[in-house]
Amino acid sequence: MFPDLVYTLWWAMQIGGYYFLSRKWSNDEAYLTRKIEYMMNTPEPYKLLIFPEGTDFEPKTKAKSDSFGEKQGWPHLDYLLHPRSTGFIHCVSECAKGKLDAVYDITLGYPKTLPQRGELDLITGTFPEEIHMLVKRYDFSEIPKDSTENTDKWLRNVWYEKEKTLKHFYENGRFKEDTSDRAYFTSAANNFIVPIFLLWNAGLLLILYLCLISPATRSYILFANVVLAVLSTCGYLEDLDRRFV
Repeated sequence: MFPDLVYTLWWAMQIGGYYFLSRKWSNDEAYLTRKIEYMMNTPEPYKLLIFPEGTDFEPKTKAKSDSFGEKQGWPHLDYLLHPRSTGFIHCVSECAKGKLDAVYDITLGYPKTLPQRGELDLITGTFPEEIHMLVKRYDFSEIPKDSTENTDKWLRNVWYEKEKTLKHFYENGRFKEDTSDRAYFTSAANNFIVPIFLLWNAGLLLILYLCLISPATRSYILFANVVLAVLSTCGYLEDLDRRFV
């Protein structure tokens, strides 16, 4: 796996339970099966968050998705990419062997500023003034599991409804299900982004300073990196938060 080759960038995400895929189904199928099986056997309640589109909504990915959709004869989408259903179908199939109550479909709308520049928006403090969220619950029993074709059809129908939902949102500035003008919470991110940025970088500079002047600090960081590298290579790091509980 690529993330295992770049340890320092991915360890926190691995410990947090993220799944890292190679985008080659011949490699990912067994890996995903093992991860879902482990998840279903944990004593704690579990949640699996997936993003069927598989990538960011950008001009290049949108053009690629549109081209593929046209070849398949699928309806054109203006606000979404066509979902990649292979992973979703496999998740449904594997979760059917255990206990899963429901699938929640979450749609986000940004009536003003869109988060389009990734980390650059974070650095400059450019955040959406409003984020609208629409959540729909589908009982797991509603999803057809008799064939991959029917599961794929169900997902695409959900996507076409999501397209209609977003079209209404961007034409009217709100979801049609939203009947309240009251915000559930307001964001104060712009008020503390600068202090957090300064504190974070001060911490990094302190660590670098200690590495320069303290043999003990250098030894500890080297030891921690070796341990994490070994655990990550052996495949244990992703489940470390539960493995020894």
